[in-house]
Formats: sequence, C-alpha cells, structure tokens
Amino acid sequence: MWVNKLTILLAVAVFFIIAIYNPASAREITVDNSGSGADFQSIQEAINNSLSGDLILVYPGFYNESVDIETQNISICSKSENPEDTTVRAFNVSANNTTVSGLSIQEQLNLQSPVNDAWYDKIENCTVKNNILGSGIGADECYNSTIEKNVILSSGIFILGPEGDSDFTVSDNLIINGNIDVSHGQFQCVLLNNTLLKGGIGVGEGSGYTILGNYVSNGMYNGYGILFSESSSSKIENNTVVNCTNGIFLTRLSWSNIVYNNTLMFNDKGIYVDSGDNLFLNNTISKNNIGILVGGTTIDQTGGSSLLNNTISNNNIGISFEDDSSGNLVTNNRVELNEQYGVYINHVYYLMSYDGNNRFYNNMFNNTNNFFNDTGNYTGNYYVAKATNISSRKISVALNTTKTSGNNIAGGSYFGGNLWVKPDGTGFSQTCNDWDLDGIGDSIYMVSAYDIDYLPLVSMSRARQSVFPVADFRANTTGGYVPLSVLFTDFSQNATFRTWDFENDGIIDSTDKVPVHVYPVSGTYTVNLTVSNANGTSSKLYPVTASNRPQYILRETQITTNKSNQVKPAIYGDKIVFLDNRNRWEYYNIYIYDLSTSRETQISTEVSHYDYDIRPVIYDDRIVWKAHRNNNGTWENSGIRVYNLSTSKETQITKSASASDPAIYGDRVVWTDARNGNGDIYMYNLSTDRETRITADESNQDHPAIYGDRIVWQDSRNGEDYNLTDIYMYDLSTSTETRITADDSGQYSPAIYEDKIVWWDSRNGGWNLYMYDLSTSKETQITTSKGYQGNHAIYGDRIVWVDGRNRNADIYMYDLSTHTEVQITSNNSEQSDPAIYGDRIVWTDRRNEYTLDAVPDIISGDIYTCTVSGIEPSIKTPVADFFANITSGNAPLRVLFTGNSTGAPIFWHWDFGDGINSKHALNSTHTFTEPGSYDVSLTVTNENGSNTWIIPGYITVSKSK
Repeated sequence: MWVNKLTILLAVAVFFIIAIYNPASAREITVDNSGSGADFQSIQEAINNSLSGDLILVYPGFYNESVDIETQNISICSKSENPEDTTVRAFNVSANNTTVSGLSIQEQLNLQSPVNDAWYDKIENCTVKNNILGSGIGADECYNSTIEKNVILSSGIFILGPEGDSDFTVSDNLIINGNIDVSHGQFQCVLLNNTLLKGGIGVGEGSGYTILGNYVSNGMYNGYGILFSESSSSKIENNTVVNCTNGIFLTRLSWSNIVYNNTLMFNDKGIYVDSGDNLFLNNTISKNNIGILVGGTTIDQTGGSSLLNNTISNNNIGISFEDDSSGNLVTNNRVELNEQYGVYINHVYYLMSYDGNNRFYNNMFNNTNNFFNDTGNYTGNYYVAKATNISSRKISVALNTTKTSGNNIAGGSYFGGNLWVKPDGTGFSQTCNDWDLDGIGDSIYMVSAYDIDYLPLVSMSRARQSVFPVADFRANTTGGYVPLSVLFTDFSQNATFRTWDFENDGIIDSTDKVPVHVYPVSGTYTVNLTVSNANGTSSKLYPVTASNRPQYILRETQITTNKSNQVKPAIYGDKIVFLDNRNRWEYYNIYIYDLSTSRETQISTEVSHYDYDIRPVIYDDRIVWKAHRNNNGTWENSGIRVYNLSTSKETQITKSASASDPAIYGDRVVWTDARNGNGDIYMYNLSTDRETRITADESNQDHPAIYGDRIVWQDSRNGEDYNLTDIYMYDLSTSTETRITADDSGQYSPAIYEDKIVWWDSRNGGWNLYMYDLSTSKETQITTSKGYQGNHAIYGDRIVWVDGRNRNADIYMYDLSTHTEVQITSNNSEQSDPAIYGDRIVWTDRRNEYTLDAVPDIISGDIYTCTVSGIEPSIKTPVADFFANITSGNAPLRVLFTGNSTGAPIFWHWDFGDGINSKHALNSTHTFTEPGSYDVSLTVTNENGSNTWIIPGYITVSKSK
C-alpha cells in the first residue's frame, strides 16, 4: 500500500520536473520571412528570444541580415536541409555549443567572442556543417569545435589559436579558390579529407597537427600545397598534392614531423624542407620538377632528417640537397627514371656550420645520371648546372653503411651500399661481378672523383657474369707545388686497352702503362683512367691538387685569451684597439694592446653599449669611436669621441646623437651624421677644432673613409634609399667632389689608401671586391670567386677581406704588386673584422669557442694577428703580365696576346674566356668568333710556383655588320 503510494508520488514528481524544465531547453522555433505563420520573420529576432537548448528552423528564402549568436547551446538549421534554398548574409558566433547547419552564407561566418582586456574570450564546442559559404569561415580562440562537410567558394577556413590544448576538427569540406590556415597553437587539430581546388593548407606556430587524407591542387599564396612554419611533432599522411610550387613545404623551425604515404605529382618541388629532424616515409613523388629538395640554413636547424621507403620517379631531379643540408639519412628509397639526375648535391652556404655526412645506403638508383655532386647549379628552371671540380670543402656524403646481414633492396642478404642501375642496362650494379654471391660488388664504385660506394649492391647470378675490366691506378703523389710532376702506374685488371685523361677534359693525354704528367697551373684536377676489354669499359677517377708555393711567410699570434668577447679590432703601428665585454656581458669597453711591450690597457672610462656601428679606429696616438653612455639606466648615443694616448685625455668632438661610423687620418675625423634627416658626411679638424659638412645632398651618404686630403663614401643619390649606392670622393685640397663609380649595380663600403679605392660590388650577382686607381683612372676586379667577399681594408699594395668561398668566413689577402691572393686563415671557425697596417693583419677569430654562462649559445671572439713576410727573392714565383694588339672589333676578331711576365716563367697557360685555352706558349694568337665581352687571363709558372693575372672584360667583340 505504502509502496504503491510512494511510486505514484515519485511519478508525479518526475512529470512535474519534465514539465517545468524540458520545454524551456528543447523548443523548436521557426523563422520564415515570407510571413507564412512562423514564430519569427527574422533569424536575429528568433535568436534574441531563444533559450539554451532551442532549435531554430529557418524556412527557405533570402535573409539579408548579419546574425549575431550570443545565446549558448542553440542550433540554427535550414528547415529544408538544403543550403541552396536558404540564404543568410553573414553569421557572427560568440556563444558556446552553437550549431550552424544547412545554410547558404553569403559573407564570412565568424566564430569569435567579444574582446576582453585586448584578447578574445574563448568559445568552445561549436559545429559548422553542411553549409555553402561565399567568403569562408574564421575562428579565433575557439576550442573543441568542428567544421565539416561545407562548400566554401572563396577565402577558405582561418583558425587562430587557441594556445592551449584543444581538439579542433576540419573535415570533408570542399574549398574552391581558398585555403585552410591554422596558426598559434591549435593543439590536436585534425584536418581530414578536405578537398582544396586552387588552394592549400597552411599551419604555423603550433604542434600536434594531423593533416590526413586531403586533396590539394594549384596551391595557396605562392603556390604552396601544404605549408608548415614553426610547427612540430605533427603528422602529414595520405594526402594528394598536385600542380603546386611546393607540394609539401616544411620551413622555419618545423621539426620532428612525420610525412607519410602522401602522393605528390606535377609540382615544381614535391617536398621542400628547410627544417631539420623530420621523417619522410612511404611517399610517392612523381612527375615533379624536383622530387624532394632538402636545403636551408643553420638558423632554422636544418639537417638530421630521414628519407625512408619513398618512391621518387619520373621527376626532372629526384632528390636535391642544397645549402646547409647535412646530417640526413637516405635509405630504402626507389629513385628511378628521373630525367636529369637521381640525386643532385648543390652548393652549401658559406656561413653555415657543418653537421655531418648525408648518408645514402640501400637505395635503388635507376636513372641515366644517378648521382651528381657539384658546387655549381643544375640545369633546371631555376639554376644553370656546370660540372666543375668540387672543392675540398664540398658537402660530404657517405654512400654505404657497414656490411650487415639483412635483406637489401636488390634481394641480397646484406646491407651495404646502393644499387646503381640504368634504364639501358649499363649501370655499375648491372655489370659488376659478384663471384662470392654475397650481393655486394667485387669492386668499389667511383660515383665521382670524391664520392665512393665501397659496398655497391648487385643482383647478377654467377652464370650471367662476364669478365669485365676493373680500372685501378696509383700515383706517387696526389698533391704538391706547381710545376707538379706526377708518376702514374696502371694496376687495372682484365684490361686490354687504356687511356689517361689527366685533367678530365675529354682529351686523351696518354696510353702508357706508367706515364708522367706535369701540372704547371695550380688547381684541383680529376685524373681519369679508362680501361676496356671485349665485354666493356671501366673508369677510375681520382683528384690531384697542384698548389702555388707560398710567396709569404705567415706568423700568427693570439692577442687576447680571456673568455669574454673581443671584436672589431683596428691597428696602427704596434697598437691594436678593440672592443671587450670582459667586465659585463653586452656592455663593451675599448682596450688597446701594444705589440712592442705586450701590454694591454683599458681605454674607455665609461662602458659603451655595443652595436654594429661601434668600432674603434686609430691613427698615430688617437683613438676614435662612436660612444653610448648610460644616462640613468638609458643608453644614449653620445656622439663621436677621441682619446689621445699621449695626454690620456678623452674629447667629445660632436654631440650629435645621429653620428656614427667614424674614420680618422692625421688631424681629420670624418663620420656619417643623420642630424638633417638623411645621412651626410661631416669632418672635424682636431688641430683647429672646426667641424665641416662635406655633403649636402638629400639622399644618404655613409660609410666614409679618409686618406690625406681625400674622403670617400657610399652614396645613394642615384638609387633609392640605401640601395644601389655609388662611390663618391671629395678632395679637400681642391674642394672638388667626384663620382668614382657609375655602374647600375650597387657599390658599398669604400676604403682608401693613397691613390687606391677599394669597395664591395654587386655587379656580378654576388659580392666581389673592386679597386679604382686615381693615378691611372683604371678600375680592376680584385676577387672573382663565388660567395661573399667583403669587410675589407687596404694598406699599401695589400687588400684584406672576409671570404666565404670555403663554407666559413676566412681572412684573405691580395697583393697588388704581384697579383697574388693568399689565404691567411684556414681553420673551420668564423673570422671577421680584418684590418691591416704594414705587414700586420688583425681580425676577430672564434676558433677557441669560448662561451659565457650568461649566453652559452654565443661564441666569443678573440683578437688574432698575422705578420706577413715575403720570401727570399731567389725563390720567388714569376709575376704574370700581358697585353693585346687590339681589344675590340667585329667578329671574327683575331687578337695577338703578348706575354710580358717577369720572374723567368717556363710554362704559360692562356684562358681566353670562351672555353678555349692555349698551353705552353709565351705569346698566343686567338680568334673570337662570337660577340661578347671576354675575360682573359694568363697563368705563368716556374720551378717556384705560378701566378695568374686576369683582366675582366678585356676583349669586346661586336656582331659583324
């Protein structure tokens, strides 16, 4: 009885609870702007009258309203579930648990809460699905939400934040002429099964992304398909990317990502990666210009990636390594039928540190040209390939691992090197013997003169093996001073005929078994021995390096030894001045070191705040610098200061806060000053205490230098801002300004000594040094190597500079009197800031790798000096010189070149700049058949060494009329 009454009471209570609460949370509200009896005619009006849990059904029609959703936990859906018949102008969603479905939205739909203290409040658990959008979807600080099954006709989907853990799914959307952009920390964001036509996917500044099963064509922005920037620990799987500039592009600090099982076709670069420690696995990369391009800079921590089990076929280039692309692993890949190269190794940027070999093993290479390691560029759409001798500091590769048991890619029983085959059946692995049947070739494979596969894979049974020749030789020496005489001995097997090409230039030099060849010109040469028998041919390549005998004795001394940072040295006589932060990191004092007494002294009485414009200069007993001073905790430019060593007195010669970059000669100090709104050159005379404005042009003049009455600077009056500057000179004795350079490219940072002005010039597409002689009005190109040459100084006939040709910054010197270039430093660290006085060169050197506890990532510099002494006259090398009877005319132009060298040369080598050389002739006649400007050089050699003189653009040939 009581049980029945209790049951009835509970049922009544539940009924009342449902009656009270359920209607308020689950109402169905209708909207129809045609006035057909719906609850409301406006969507906004319906939302304003809705409660949490309501469903708003919108009847077909056009609703010209921008709808703001601020009520939580409501759904706005089309009644017909057909977005083509129900159109709304725009939506702004700022409430949690909102669903928008089945509508056509003309403008953008935004998922974004109001601003609170300059930041958007977060919203979460929103769903946008089954809509057609004309201007895309934007989300800011939106958590745990879904965007799915929409059609977006332009713009795309843009998700910013959140910067905390969140699940966000973007799936099954069709985007035309738009992108999916996700940035700033969408952790656990999933982009799944989306189709993007004329668009791409970009993610940045986050981690934990999953990019899965998407189809991307024609790219975003600059044509990128899938772009990662500063994004790590993510997965890119099962995507198809076609017709993009970069199919998948991992850039700028994008580490530890997995790129798996993707298909990339018809892109310029299938995969482009310039960040490190990524895994590329099981991808199909076909019919691109470059299949995989690995390159970048140390600052982005490139290198250390793995390329495993990929199929890379029918591209122009299969795999290309550029810039600082070291320490990568390439294994188990099928690289086949690529038109130009299977693997191409390009140059390595000189400033980058080296981080280990690129290791290739257990790959199948099946291309006409399987592997090309070069410091030039390839002949594709972007670069021009040139098969040059690779320098000793080329990017290093290893083409095998240790011999280890296991099923290799050719079906053999051991891992070792790679399978080297060619489509025409003539590949090394197709012709090499394997008599012990271990799947490893019986001879090593000389892939190039520098790259050797010591354990090449083969796949030939013993019954099919013929007896092929095996090229082999030895040399009594592989390096020495010119003229270098080398004895070669042929140790080849199974050969019936041989040819020697001692310079690998296609010209047969000998067929003897034991020939001798003399190298009269310095350089690295590739010796090619080719042997043959009835079954085929075999070649062996090996480098021989002929060097110039040193013309100078170099005595190097370390000046500073403490572990703080010493930089920006200058020298005059026995005195070296430099900046030093030993008293406090980042704040620098000026020190002086006297070579005659080995005594070091602190000069500046207050700390100077270091920046790139602060560099002390010295002349006689005066030191000049731009100073910073601490004014109650604020560092301020306090003008140009002079310290007199003889009086121990410091003087401020200008109070201008815009003064910088001083130089001194005698009593005259010059500097750049922006007090008038642009950079002008000013001068101060210490003997008269008088300041003079040298330039008054409204453009920028800066980087002044002075010698005697002559002031030189770089001047932008003929260009824009600081771009494309020229070199100008002002003569104080005549009050005359002269334009020194008029080339359309840029000339920068002049230095002057007597009649010689040296500057940094961009006219050849790089950074070379040029010189102008005021006494002869003649301009000369000093450096011709690729890469950076700059940060230069001149004293007498000697020019010093920083040179990047060896992949790190070294100090070089050029002697104008002998046309001789000398490498002063050769360690693998970075050298900078050279200065010269007499036979002494000083610079900043980081070879000791000192670091401070406060800044362990910054390597401190020391000050080094080198004394350069000439050798005895009896053992000096010759000095090249020549002239021509005519230097211009119409094609064909016949020119007689006459040698005028000194120092008793016995070998002459002419290079006429058109690919034709002449050897062993004191004088030479040459006919130029094509119009153009030709650099001509003569190298002369005697028993003590060689010397080269090059005249850029010496011969000008015009088209025949």
